[in-house]
Amino acid sequence: MSSPLVSQAQEPVVPSRYRAHRLADPRPTEKGILYRRGERRFLLDWARVECALAAAIGPVGPDERVFFDLAVKVEGAECVVFRVETASGADARALARAVRLCVGAERCHPSLGEFGPERRYADVGTFEDAALESIRFR
Repeated sequence: MSSPLVSQAQEPVVPSRYRAHRLADPRPTEKGILYRRGERRFLLDWARVECALAAAIGPVGPDERVFFDLAVKVEGAECVVFRVETASGADARALARAVRLCVGAERCHPSLGEFGPERRYADVGTFEDAALESIRFR
């Protein structure tokens, strides 16, 4: 006697790995972010960005860094981001405005405010853990 096949709904696979690639010498443009790899320049097109996040890392002060993580691949168990790192202040505010304008507010995580990051983390690892969690459940 054979038993009927039981269909089991598969659980959706959510990202569990967060791979960040730091962009060297980044420069925002209308089309995307120009960056350097070796001697060559490349363009990360704004259209590739699925979600943009931001965070201030470290204590408030002159050594504070601002990270902008641009998620370009959120598939299966993996989340791949391109990271732009800048000092806090005018550079971070200008980059935040460029990202929000070019990527679109609907693809920006609440951590990326109009004038820069809305979140602060003690270290990069804590930021990456929080970013992965927010991307997993968006």
